[in-house]
Amino acid sequence: MKRREAVLISNPNAGRGGKHRASEVARFYESLKRRGVEVEVLNTSGPNDAARLAKRVAVDGARDVIVSGGDGTINEALQGLIGTGARLGIWARGTANVLARELKLPFDAESAAEVIARGRSKAVHAGCAINEETGEKRYFLLMAGVGLDASVVSRVRPRLKRKIGEAAFWYSGLGHLARWRPIPFNVEVDGQTLRATFAAIGKAAHYGGGLSVTPRARLEEPEFELCVVDSNSRLHFLHLLSHAMRREGVTKEIPGVRFIRTTRARVTGDAPVQIDGELTGQLPMTFEIAPSSIEIIS
Repeated sequence: MKRREAVLISNPNAGRGGKHRASEVARFYESLKRRGVEVEVLNTSGPNDAARLAKRVAVDGARDVIVSGGDGTINEALQGLIGTGARLGIWARGTANVLARELKLPFDAESAAEVIARGRSKAVHAGCAINEETGEKRYFLLMAGVGLDASVVSRVRPRLKRKIGEAAFWYSGLGHLARWRPIPFNVEVDGQTLRATFAAIGKAAHYGGGLSVTPRARLEEPEFELCVVDSNSRLHFLHLLSHAMRREGVTKEIPGVRFIRTTRARVTGDAPVQIDGELTGQLPMTFEIAPSSIEIIS
């Protein structure tokens, strides 16, 4: 059997963390080894560690880089992998695992090892958020959100998130919506300027927590689906949420809600931004399709 080599970047705090996490990583390692994949295991130890490790091993020639953790850890690793030619493997062990669900990837160690050992992959087009004040770029595979959802993400307590999982976002979100005071901002897209109080720049159909705000967005397509909402009404947002919770997502016309397919949008104003579920910064930002796609083992 011809043996492959891969690198596993693991968040030791994913899942239940501690000894349980160490033992499940050991089982995953053995599952890959039995299938002819030799793995070097690297553990993250702090913020942005996954990006640093991914960049280092990709530059050193790693062909397959497996990331184990939540959507945040995968997003960090993406920053180091994009444009290197290395392939991304995923063993999802986070809270919502939106990307793995979107790709229909298994969560258990044995099945995930089987997918990675099989070695098939497909090209996925990432989005790129550019902070206009600093020039910093942040790549993403799922979505960027401006306004309400970014405010919710900033208020989710890590301890609550570890304790009750993705329900923490619902708990924080519904509580925050009751007190929320929308701040309007502008979305410049395809030669027009739209007023908004919430915008989702979707690269994938699903948003998190079973929501589908941009149901026509596709990972493999080099474009976004934008959902732009201009409303100050809490009831209006609850109505939008009720549609987003359906299996098919938001498919009906809703007053004050617009959907646009595009490859670029500039968003200006004074509102927070979240990317792939992590608070990233403030406007103004420009969102573009990244020039390089990435192969994801699936």
